[in-house]
Amino acid sequence: MSFPSPPAGAKGALDSADPLPVVVEQVTPAWFTKILGRPVATAELVEPIHGTASKLLYKLTYEDSQDAESLPTHVCVKGGFNPDLVKLHPSLNAVYRREAEFFYHIAPTVSMRLPPVWYAGSDTVTGQGIVVLDDLKAKGYKFGDPLEAWPVERVRAGVEELAKLHAKTWGAKPADFPWLKEGLSLREVILSLMAESEWPKRFFDEAAKPPVTDEMTNRERMIRAFKTLWATTNQDHLCVVHGDSHIGNTFITPSGEPGFLDWQGLHFNSFLHDVTYFIVGALTIEDRRANEVELFEHYLATLHKAGGPKLDKEAIWDDYRKHHFHGFAWALTSPMMQPKDKVDAMTARHVAAIVDHKSLELLESLPGYVKEV
Repeated sequence: MSFPSPPAGAKGALDSADPLPVVVEQVTPAWFTKILGRPVATAELVEPIHGTASKLLYKLTYEDSQDAESLPTHVCVKGGFNPDLVKLHPSLNAVYRREAEFFYHIAPTVSMRLPPVWYAGSDTVTGQGIVVLDDLKAKGYKFGDPLEAWPVERVRAGVEELAKLHAKTWGAKPADFPWLKEGLSLREVILSLMAESEWPKRFFDEAAKPPVTDEMTNRERMIRAFKTLWATTNQDHLCVVHGDSHIGNTFITPSGEPGFLDWQGLHFNSFLHDVTYFIVGALTIEDRRANEVELFEHYLATLHKAGGPKLDKEAIWDDYRKHHFHGFAWALTSPMMQPKDKVDAMTARHVAAIVDHKSLELLESLPGYVKEV
């Protein structure tokens, strides 16, 4: 399986020997001129938003006013612009590069609803990865919030977007995407969160405890369940997945259509990783219970229509049930990484799904159950 390069005219350069900006001061009109290919007169920093990745919102003007008709006037520059954070966690550079690689390699090949991207690049000097995309906020877009839940119709449109990605990359092998081998794996991230020194102390503090069941406070039991999930993942279900498809990584167009952002967790996994994680986290518990079967069937129909395999729901229902277990990762999320109210809201939705589907019991009943911690 091969995947084409970006279409003619797309801007970008991966693994360039030319260093990219790594601090805000280096994002200048001259740099924008270089990546956009037209003279930029001014670049006004409207708003810097720093987190795991920095999102720098700029207003641009051009020396030729006609360029403003074909080029962006409001952009978001996303990458690593906090040197102290990168020094503390060097692996973050691979995360920034991963998003640039998605927009360079995969985005041009899929018919997903994605923001217009004007540049996607990485360098071999600093290790930086940068994506320059339209400032969606300036265009009237909204963003998904874990404290809110979506109507069923919008979630249905969201699973269609995931189906397009999965269908396009179904059957791909790691050799098709050698760059996906870099960076921390999902398993390493979860196991690091479950290390004895990191296991949440708040699980045993009734005032701070997220909404987990008592059985889920057993660290060894939960590690064994995660390892069993990974060891028993159906290898026929592998494709490229978003990897972190929760509601907080979405946008909503002015007309109400959803799309996915933050492609830093892209990796090979079962398609069910994305599907279960998204459906559960985007709906109220009541709406999920009433509609998830229909939503899953709609996803499967869209997957087949988009060029993926025709899968029978009943034949893979147990796989669907066990992949809900991944949502427990929200309970492990430190309030330093996400506000406590968001952690608790998402934990409640995912724990309810794990209980409803008896995901933990199912994993423990499998012949491939992993007994060692």
